[in-house]
Amino acid sequence: MKNVIVVGGGASGMMAAVSASMNGKSVTLIEKNDKLGRKLFITGKGRCNLTNAAEIDELIDNVIS
Repeated sequence: MKNVIVVGGGASGMMAAVSASMNGKSVTLIEKNDKLGRKLFITGKGRCNLTNAAEIDELIDNVIS
C-alpha cells in the first residue's frame, strides 16, 4: 500500500484525499487552518452548491459516510 500526503484541505484537497482513500491508499491531509474547506462555507451565501450525477441516495451516503 502506498501512502499519500495531500497538502491543503480546500475542496480540491479534500476530493484528492477521498479519491486516494477510496483507491486503497493511506492518506494524510495537511491543512493550516482550523477547519477543512473553509471557503466552501462562504460560497453561495453559506450554502455550498454541489453538482453531482449520482442518485440522491448515493450522493447522501457518500457525503455523510
